[in-house]
Amino acid sequence: MQNFDIDTFLNEYWQQKPVVLKGFFKNFADPIDENDLAGLAQESEVDSRIISHDNGHWHVEEGPIQDFERVCQGQWTLLVQGVDKYIGDVTPLLAPFSFIPNWRLDDLMVSFATEGAGVGAHIDQYDVFLVQGKGSRRWRVGEPGNYAEIHPHGKLRQIEDFSPIIDETMMPGDVLYVPPGWPHDGKTIEDSLTYSVGYRAPDNLQLAESLAMMLDKGTSNQRFSDPSRPTTVQPAKVIAGDVHALKQQLIDTINSKDYTHSLLEAMSEQGIPEFPLEQEVTIEQVSNDLATGLSFQPAPGIRPLLCDGTNGLPLALYVNGSRFDVAENDIEWYEILASGNTFDATSSQDAPSFAFLQTLTTLINNGYWE
Repeated sequence: MQNFDIDTFLNEYWQQKPVVLKGFFKNFADPIDENDLAGLAQESEVDSRIISHDNGHWHVEEGPIQDFERVCQGQWTLLVQGVDKYIGDVTPLLAPFSFIPNWRLDDLMVSFATEGAGVGAHIDQYDVFLVQGKGSRRWRVGEPGNYAEIHPHGKLRQIEDFSPIIDETMMPGDVLYVPPGWPHDGKTIEDSLTYSVGYRAPDNLQLAESLAMMLDKGTSNQRFSDPSRPTTVQPAKVIAGDVHALKQQLIDTINSKDYTHSLLEAMSEQGIPEFPLEQEVTIEQVSNDLATGLSFQPAPGIRPLLCDGTNGLPLALYVNGSRFDVAENDIEWYEILASGNTFDATSSQDAPSFAFLQTLTTLINNGYWE
């Protein structure tokens, strides 16, 4: 990171205005290429699409892509979501942005675009760092406003053109940050790769869904009661106290420890499928592997959340929607685990407890650690 001050960025730009960070990555080298992307786009579990503009018409082909020659016509872009879940080599690209917490990070989308290609002017409702890989790309960013939507294709949402406040050619290693609600448009000057580090921001509906999921399980699903109700003179009349009591019932549920856990589980959810081992390992095997010097690391894309047990939060680890309780004497081992770094028996002076080894064994058997 060249001349990048995190505090200045957070105080002046994050969720406030876009900025171009020239030379953010010095001597940038692409960790993957378009052939790797094409390989992922052929897999049914991978979210991918090709957007092309040919003879004045827009086309969208959703993955899995089997016939690239047929769909890659005119000026086209191949986009693959969640590349960090499948290719560990891209993980270092995320490290410079670790000043934003894990739960906010959605995924790393990678796109390959041919000369002149783009997906049209549009507005996203999430923060994104656009890292330029090989090639070059012209990015334009405008002010937030009420822009008319254009639908050149049933699966595309674009907006009318805008007056740019940023008009910059991005070279390898350059980064463009765009906050939610700012219109932007990128066009490739020469065949290029772009790495989009996107951040999620749950809306009230999504938060309510995490509450509904908890209540659906029967947890903290309290029923309204009114044992001290006064005589009703006008049955049709709603009194403010009843409305307040109903709201308070929901507020008390939201403030409960049960909902804290449910919310944290939702915050840790990454949509990563479990890939159980064909032959599960045992706690004894994991313990022996540690003792013999074997090291362990998270699978690609795994970003755990760790709560330290203070300020109303539980002492627990959350991984892809699952909760693991933490004992106080194990906190150092869980901090090592949650760091996302490779670790072995020498990472701590204290020997791991049985409970920690049990959690590690479960994570390995679920395909989250290896």
